[in-house]
Amino acid sequence: MTKNELLQHINDGQTRGAQAKLASDLQISTASVANWFSGKSFPAAENIKKMAKLYSLTESEIKKIFLEEGREFSSSLKAIPLTDKNTISLPILADVPAGLPEFSDADVETFWDIPRWVFPGADFVVKCNGDSLEPKLHLGDYCVIRKTEEPINGRAMVVKTEHGICMKVINKLKDGVIELRSTNPKYKPFIPEELTIVGLIIGHWSRDDKENWNGLTE
Repeated sequence: MTKNELLQHINDGQTRGAQAKLASDLQISTASVANWFSGKSFPAAENIKKMAKLYSLTESEIKKIFLEEGREFSSSLKAIPLTDKNTISLPILADVPAGLPEFSDADVETFWDIPRWVFPGADFVVKCNGDSLEPKLHLGDYCVIRKTEEPINGRAMVVKTEHGICMKVINKLKDGVIELRSTNPKYKPFIPEELTIVGLIIGHWSRDDKENWNGLTE
């Protein structure tokens, strides 16, 4: 069964209006459904189960329609050219400046051009300056930051304390006091006397060849 055949199957043989019907049946946005059929995204497991139940199909049939599951090789790759309209240039800071959340041109090592949809709202990139968030983040990993002054409970953030700048998980205690936690068990939680929220870590990346990348782990 193809995508068009699925639309006809759920809409009395008609493709017109079928995506809207599917969105209504699943109680999701028509934009989400449109993205499935354009190949921009893939239905979540919950929606696959709903479709299978609603339209008397198996989950495997639904998955195969949108993506050939388990397929290792493809005859082609769909590449989206990067242009000024669909990319954003993020400054990569040479180090974690002491003046954060503000920084100057002198702090910028280079710029990274990425598609806008990858990290919506991103403001800058810094290298992870410690091992507090291991095993998820490692020293030298690049962290994408969205500026905010709001401490977000349970999220890893860049913060400035009386001891300096670090990356910690925010833990809001019952009395409103903020505790800073690490995911690395060798560091104990602590309550800072001074705290400035620099930004939220919304993504990160690393390289597998760190041992050959001069300066990365300095």
